[in-house]
Amino acid sequence: MKYLLIDGNNLGIRSAFANSELKNKDDIPTGAHYGVFNSLISLKEKFPDYQILFAWDGKSKRRITEASAGVNAGIIKSGYKENRKKDEQPKPLIDFYTQLPYLKKGIDQTGIPQIQYPEYETDDVIASYCKLLRSDNEVVCVTSDFDYLQLLNDNVSIYDGMKQLLTTKKNWEEENGITPDQYIDVGALEGDSGDNIFGVYGVGEKTAMELIKEHKTYKNMYNNLHKLYEPLRQQYPDLKQEDFIRLQNIKTKSDKPKYPEIDVNMPYTGVTLAVEDKKIKDIKKSILMVLMFEKRVDLAYSLKKMDCDIPDLPPIINKPVNKDRLKEYFEYFDMESLVARLDLFL
Repeated sequence: MKYLLIDGNNLGIRSAFANSELKNKDDIPTGAHYGVFNSLISLKEKFPDYQILFAWDGKSKRRITEASAGVNAGIIKSGYKENRKKDEQPKPLIDFYTQLPYLKKGIDQTGIPQIQYPEYETDDVIASYCKLLRSDNEVVCVTSDFDYLQLLNDNVSIYDGMKQLLTTKKNWEEENGITPDQYIDVGALEGDSGDNIFGVYGVGEKTAMELIKEHKTYKNMYNNLHKLYEPLRQQYPDLKQEDFIRLQNIKTKSDKPKYPEIDVNMPYTGVTLAVEDKKIKDIKKSILMVLMFEKRVDLAYSLKKMDCDIPDLPPIINKPVNKDRLKEYFEYFDMESLVARLDLFL
């Protein structure tokens, strides 16, 4: 069979922002409704023989727990997604969450199945279905979230509907020179500001890609770097508090801390100060930062890696279409322009 697995939150939020000006006669925001159904109709036209599933976000109990432990251990400064302040949410995002229950009811009238687990995020649900289905079926994940790249497989591809871009394992590997599994390692080094996942300060995607291409995995990278630089660490031991303060106070030309977020308990602080004192040459700052943030990268890797073993997933089976209720829903949310295409659901 062929399956189309839709990241509902990703599609709904993008739709709410793209159509933020739309309202019905009762002044109810309709952007998420219109955008999701306009996209859904286009998806059914492009993938006519695919069984569709909508997956919706819960909260990842595992990630929240692991990140909280990381905060308590001093590895990171705040927890998973704690940068998302409810009182600072933009209006289209508020509109999406306000309208989400009604959007789900509208989708329900099409007969398309929907699923949500309270302790798992959408990507974990879709990852679990991909693992379950990929050996004997063709699977397309509909999302713009780059984290899904780790799911690419000979039978699993990713489709960004707004860009109308289909990404396959073959073309992505040819373009990037790493495997989908290695993209988790890249993400662990780079971090993810959207989810408040802390990687290595100052290491972006380009440097992370180069390191993983060279070392294959972040664990290999650390093994190799420790072998290379451990003799220097023995020669220049990790700093005590009084010497560490001098390292903390080193500034860049723009008068910013050169080594932000460092801690006295991190390894290679002595080597770093020796580099600043010009006792050691030819070690890049990015390598020093990588060596100092090993525990943070361990945590980031776990947070970036999707859970793909959710047990007892239900089969993806359509329910009957309720044509009359679907038309009522379209009329109320001012989507008359899409009514002529409703036959796709019948």
